[in-house]
Amino acid sequence: MSRLQDEAFVLDARELGESDLIVTLFTVEHGEVRAVARGARRSRRRFGGLLQPLTRVRASWAERDGRDLQRLEALDEVHSFAAMQAEPARQAACAILAELTAAFSHAGQSDRDEFRLLGASLEAMEQGVDPTAIVRYFEYWTLRVHGLLPDLHACAGCGAELSGARRVASEGLLCRDCPATGRETRLNGAELEFLELLRCTAPGKLTVNAPPGGGLELLLRGSLEAFCERRFRTYRHFKSASMPIGDQGGAR
Repeated sequence: MSRLQDEAFVLDARELGESDLIVTLFTVEHGEVRAVARGARRSRRRFGGLLQPLTRVRASWAERDGRDLQRLEALDEVHSFAAMQAEPARQAACAILAELTAAFSHAGQSDRDEFRLLGASLEAMEQGVDPTAIVRYFEYWTLRVHGLLPDLHACAGCGAELSGARRVASEGLLCRDCPATGRETRLNGAELEFLELLRCTAPGKLTVNAPPGGGLELLLRGSLEAFCERRFRTYRHFKSASMPIGDQGGAR
């Protein structure tokens, strides 16, 4: 058994038995770490409120050879984003960031770029940046960091150069002649401009609200879901939380 320490974000905490929690951490040097927090449900004295999603911590755990679950020994707070998450839209955006991070993190594999991306995105949203803009920023750069961003200038079907408004489908961007296999929409001029903004602007300096839904979401979210081969469950709650109260009954 070895004892390890690392800076981390708390991604998830789930019940185990009557008194314990299984905590998923995204660490700088060790990637995903899943550890048991003994007695965390019975007493808050040991870990306090540090198991709230996306709290940035300094974590200590005991690593047991051949075990998928380690033993969480201590957490020290680096920064809490709990106050920001009192607002429903920001809490829902945080849930998306946590789910996407978990989907791309792996045990024993450091991903410093993704760690910095998560930290910068959370800090920008805490400073008041539009949560939809942060979700789009995080999607864009997660795709780019992992080499998955679709070519914005070439047809995904035939490779032809694209110009003007783009057709968007699950395959990526398509020219007018290539068929789509599923849902299809268009990426308009405002969305293309916002994509360029995402490419060259730090998250804390995003002063323009993101266009909701539409072609931009299909392109970015759709590319992530196609790679992971599953739908992310947190988006539906984000859509509801971002709507005016009178419109929430129609969320899907």
